[in-house]
Amino acid sequence: MAVNIKKYNPGFLTDEELVSAFCIRRHEFDSILESLHLCTGSSNVHTIVIGPRGSGKTHLLLRVAAQVRQDATLAGIFPIVFAEESYEVTTCGEFWLECLNRLSDQAPASDRNALRLSYNEIQATPDDLTLQDRCLGALLDFANRRGQRLLLIAENLHMLFADMVDSNVGWQLRHTLQTEPRIIFLGSATCRFAEIDSSQHALYDLFRTITLSPLDTDECTRLWCTISGHSGTPRTIRSLEILTGGNPRLLVIIAHGSKDRSFRELMSNLLDLVDEHTEYFKSHLEALPPQERRVYLALARIWKPAAAREIAVQARLNTSHCSALLQRLIQRGVAAIEEGETARQRRYYLTERLYNVYYLLRRGGAEAAPVRTLISFMICLYLPSELSDILKSLSKDARAADALPAHIAVQIQEALFNESISLIQAKHLQEGFDLFIAVTHYIASGFAPVHELKENVDLVAELLLTLMNMKVTEHLSSQKAANLVAELLQIFARGQDSAGIAACDKLVRQFGTRTEPQLPIVEVALYAKAKALSRQSNYSEALDAFNQVLARKQTIEKPELDFSTAYLIYQKGILLWRCHRTDEALAVFDQIIGCHHASDKPEWSSIIASTIATKSLILSSEGRHPISEAECAIAFQCWSQENNLPSIYALCSIVASMSVERALELIQASPASSLLLPLTTALQQELGQRTPVAKEVEEVAADIRRELADQRDWLQQIRRHQAPALDEPARITQFSSMVPNTINTKK
Repeated sequence: MAVNIKKYNPGFLTDEELVSAFCIRRHEFDSILESLHLCTGSSNVHTIVIGPRGSGKTHLLLRVAAQVRQDATLAGIFPIVFAEESYEVTTCGEFWLECLNRLSDQAPASDRNALRLSYNEIQATPDDLTLQDRCLGALLDFANRRGQRLLLIAENLHMLFADMVDSNVGWQLRHTLQTEPRIIFLGSATCRFAEIDSSQHALYDLFRTITLSPLDTDECTRLWCTISGHSGTPRTIRSLEILTGGNPRLLVIIAHGSKDRSFRELMSNLLDLVDEHTEYFKSHLEALPPQERRVYLALARIWKPAAAREIAVQARLNTSHCSALLQRLIQRGVAAIEEGETARQRRYYLTERLYNVYYLLRRGGAEAAPVRTLISFMICLYLPSELSDILKSLSKDARAADALPAHIAVQIQEALFNESISLIQAKHLQEGFDLFIAVTHYIASGFAPVHELKENVDLVAELLLTLMNMKVTEHLSSQKAANLVAELLQIFARGQDSAGIAACDKLVRQFGTRTEPQLPIVEVALYAKAKALSRQSNYSEALDAFNQVLARKQTIEKPELDFSTAYLIYQKGILLWRCHRTDEALAVFDQIIGCHHASDKPEWSSIIASTIATKSLILSSEGRHPISEAECAIAFQCWSQENNLPSIYALCSIVASMSVERALELIQASPASSLLLPLTTALQQELGQRTPVAKEVEEVAADIRRELADQRDWLQQIRRHQAPALDEPARITQFSSMVPNTINTKK
């Protein structure tokens, strides 16, 4: 179940809500509590938590305060929580005055009136030293009466000390914290700052520091589940981790925007999502002084980590002035440094990745193109099959349609099937089943033209298999074709493959001589039978069933194939290989590859790329020569259209069978070069070449390198005869399962 998390103001949460929402930073939380338990002697452990904006500092500190209030073992400590920003504090006396003010609000009811009277009286004190003494006296009197130590929790210490008008504040505060055992300090800052880092400053070596690192994939998963109430796959969470840089606040923004959206919709419509939080991004930008804003926006336009000189050119400033402004942005926690071997090799970048993506997408044009292509690549890499390919509005429009052009009808039909599959895979069973009912009515009512309907009939069977083990409780339709499909569905849903095969045979005998195009039930039955036999490892009979489907579909003369027939031929090729008829399988694959002239169509680009990858794996598994460079070039051509990217895993299998140098040359010479930047970056890094790219691209490239390493390791095992049994080729099965997901998501 989702919990209540405030994206920008965790202070609005109750203690109970803070506890239920706290699911990350557990190690840091335990560390702070351990230090508080040690505060029993004449000196205390003072702590400062350092992390960029949105990294979870406020939630962590408030969670500590809630624990202190609830934990009997910490009953000797009373927390006083400052406001997140204490703009009015400019002297040491005003610091303690604000502390007394907060205590008067947070103390037990029996003490509040007296503390409020003391505050009202003391605040008129003009002399700062006297103000400091009187406030401290009131605070320590409260501590003595209750027999407790005071835990002061103050945020943004870097800003607090930057705004102080008295240079002695740090020394005065240090003296109190070192000599007064009744006061413990817990603070936060967006970055390290001179007051704690320089031996010339008062707070040097006074605080124990805890640095908040970006969330890893496991932490992102926990946070996502806590916020949204549902889990995502490791790959989808990984994509969000990259886009947000592991920043909890940005991940919360996306999670709150995930309601009624699939992961693919979130990625494809990222601009719409972030636009919902425009005020958040704009408010921080507008709060920057004009010169700092120029540098900030220059960093956003460059996107990748850049040297001060490059940023200065973009911001139209001299380098020294730009460097000074960069330091201010770092202190604000909105920029960070990527260290080099020398100061000249330092690179700067924005810490809030999602804002950078938002800014570039809003600018549009050439500056937005790299971001859009990266998102397309990430959808292909991280979000392949479990996500919806279309918006739900398309489904609603389709259900109301009664007369549609042929090309629109077939797109709607495929989209409806893919949407229902996605809903079921996401465990939204009833909603997916309801949509399946609508799809069946749609087919049986003959809304789609006859020839288009038959080309996509295999999608019905795919849905039957996807629904296996799902409890079916409703009848699909009163119409004959839909009823027969429903009967098959009920049998396969109970996991009764043998009974399902028998039912398919019965349907073929009953309707095998009929040719009404409105009743493609025979093709469905034969296809379902072939799939069921394949699951039973009865590959020979499954192959016979596939051949019968192909015979009924009456394919056109080679090599001109329609896509649906090509898909069936592709699966036939895999079955031929499973039957140890490798040469026949390769000939079948060559028949599909011969249609590469159609690879500008999204569905064809997917099947051709997967066919080439499958052929490459089969050749490697049997110790034969790899696929030709001409076939590699065809595969790369399949990746040349944005939003039409086929399986990146198929591409990696091809690249892994070649030398790194040659693979890089072929990709860079292909039309897909700009769309495959993470892959070319990965290959360049393997060659030791410097790759100045955005942090997001760099992280995707790291994942690609791991995938390539896995592929190469598998190929080496094949050559050493150490590979897993080849009658269950997981990689080939993976490519096969990805082929039907061919709907173009471009609006």
